[in-house]
Amino acid sequence: MSTAIAADFLSEITETKSPDVKLLLELRERLYADPVLKRQAENALDHWNASRERQGVLLFLMGRTARALAVLETEAGTAWGKHFLGRALVDSGFHAKGEEILAAEFKEHKSLHTGLILFRAQVAQAKLAEAEKTLKGIKDDTPAVRACRLELIYRDGDIEKAVEGIVALQEQYPEERTVGFVMALIAQAAGDDDTARRAYERISQNPPVAVDVLINLGTMYEDEGLWDQALKCYETVLKDFPTHPRARLFKRDAESSKNMYYDEDRERKEDKRLQILRTPVTDFELSVRSRNCLQKMKIDTLGDLILKTESELLSYKNFGETSLQEIKSILASKGLRLGMRTEEALAYAPPEDAAAAAALAAADDKAARGIETLELSVRSRRCMERLGIKTLGELLDKSEPELLAAPNFGQTSLNEVRQKLSELGLALKS
Repeated sequence: MSTAIAADFLSEITETKSPDVKLLLELRERLYADPVLKRQAENALDHWNASRERQGVLLFLMGRTARALAVLETEAGTAWGKHFLGRALVDSGFHAKGEEILAAEFKEHKSLHTGLILFRAQVAQAKLAEAEKTLKGIKDDTPAVRACRLELIYRDGDIEKAVEGIVALQEQYPEERTVGFVMALIAQAAGDDDTARRAYERISQNPPVAVDVLINLGTMYEDEGLWDQALKCYETVLKDFPTHPRARLFKRDAESSKNMYYDEDRERKEDKRLQILRTPVTDFELSVRSRNCLQKMKIDTLGDLILKTESELLSYKNFGETSLQEIKSILASKGLRLGMRTEEALAYAPPEDAAAAAALAAADDKAARGIETLELSVRSRRCMERLGIKTLGELLDKSEPELLAAPNFGQTSLNEVRQKLSELGLALKS
C-alpha cells in the first residue's frame, strides 16, 4: 500500500459522510508502519476541524485508546462511531460494555472485523457458547478465524489438538496478530510458558497492544520473578487507564514481591489469618447490646475490633464489663485479643483447636468451606478472586472449560485445582 493510497484512507475519516470501517482498520495498521502517514495524522489532530466523534475515531486508530474512549463514550452517535467505541472498550479490558455495542452491530451486519472483536469480548467473560455462535456467524475463513476455532477447542478441554493446530497455523502465518495471541493463550494453558511469553512479547513490540496482552505478559514475568518487566507492563496499562482494577491489583502485588524472598507457605498462613480478620462481627452470636454498640462504633470485622483497646470499648456508652467479656471470648476463640496490631495478628499462629478441627472433619457440607481451604498458589488464587469464587461450593459449580476460559488460568492451574479437590474427595462439575 503506497503512502498516497494510505493518505486517501486518512481523508476517509475526515471527509467521507459514512467512513468505511474496514478501510479505517487497515489505516490503523498502516499508521504504525508509515511515519509519513503518522505525521499527517498528527497534523490533522493539531488542526482539527471535523466532528468530535471523528476525532475520537482517529485517536483510536493512532493507538491513543484511553483518550479515544473518553471522547467516544459521549460523542459516538453513528454506526461506525459506535463500532470504534465498542472496539476501544474491548481493547481496554471493558469486555461487557464492548460486547453490548458490538453484538447489536454483528446481529445486523455479520462482518469479519466486528465478529472477531465480539468473539474476544465474549471469551474474556467465559461466554463460550455465545463466542462459538459468533464464530459460526462469520462466513470468512481467515487465519484469525481459524485461530479462534482452535482457541475454542482448547477451552473445551482438548489441549493436545489445539496445540497441534495452532503450531501449524503459526508457522504458516507468523505475522498474524490473532494467531500469535491465540498461540500464547494455548501455550500458556499447556504449561509451555517460554513459548507463551515469547508470543506475548512479539505482540507487545508491535503496537497497538490490547490491555489483556500486557496484563497476561506481566503475570508471566511475575511467575519468573522478573518484577521490573512485570511492573513496566502494568504501568503501561495504568498510564492510559489509572483506575484499571486488575492492573492496579497486579502492580501492587508485583511491587510488594520485588526484591523480597517469597515464602509461599507463609503467605498461605497469612491469607488464612486475613480471612479471619475479614470475618464480619455479625457472624457471631452477640447480645443485642454488644451488637448495637459495635455497629455504632463502626466496627464491622474482627480486624476492626482488635484495633480497639479494652479502655476504648468500656468508654463507649452502654458498653459494660459483660459485653467486654463476650467480645474477649470471641476473639480468644480465633487466637486474637484487643489492642493487637494487624501485623501481630497475621504473624501469630494459635494452637490448633482440636474440637473445631474435629467438627470440621466431621462436617458433611464440605462445599461451605472457604476457597482458602485448598491453599492454592498465587496465580490460581488470583483467578478464584477474579471469578468471584469464595467457597468450595462455588468452585464445584464450575466445569473445567469454564475455568480454562478465565484469563491466566491454564492447564497448570487446572491440574492444581483438580489435585487439591481430589484430596478432599471432591471434583469439578463434569
